[in-house]
Amino acid sequence: MPYRERVQPSAPLLALAALAGASFGLILVPLSVPVAAVVSTLLALACVAFALVASPLIEVDVAGFRAGPARIEGEFLGAVETLDKEAIRRAMGVDADARAYLCHRGYAGGAVKVTNDDPRDPAPYWLVSSNRPDSLAQALRTLTAPV
Repeated sequence: MPYRERVQPSAPLLALAALAGASFGLILVPLSVPVAAVVSTLLALACVAFALVASPLIEVDVAGFRAGPARIEGEFLGAVETLDKEAIRRAMGVDADARAYLCHRGYAGGAVKVTNDDPRDPAPYWLVSSNRPDSLAQALRTLTAPV
């Protein structure tokens, strides 16, 4: 039942981040080509590192469900629904609830919507992006299944 995933960007997106960072170093080419090359390399590495560090960690274990910095105990989890790209678009748009907890990354392949049954928590549901939404949903259903 333990599930762990870091929702990281794909290799092409990381390459794009590196190119974006490197392009800022090109501003220094008129001053010095070697300095521009060093600055471009450092900025490219910094952009890729930021993209990787900013990737949320998704975990399901016996203690509960963690998505990014937020955590909820298993006893407060309700219905679990797997969402495809179109369902995510609706859930983030016309069907959205401003009180919902979102851990969304647009580059992820899918998402899971989990009802929050904690009466003290104002968020009616969690919407969490995942590259493996079916596996995440199965882990959450196992966590919430009666023993």
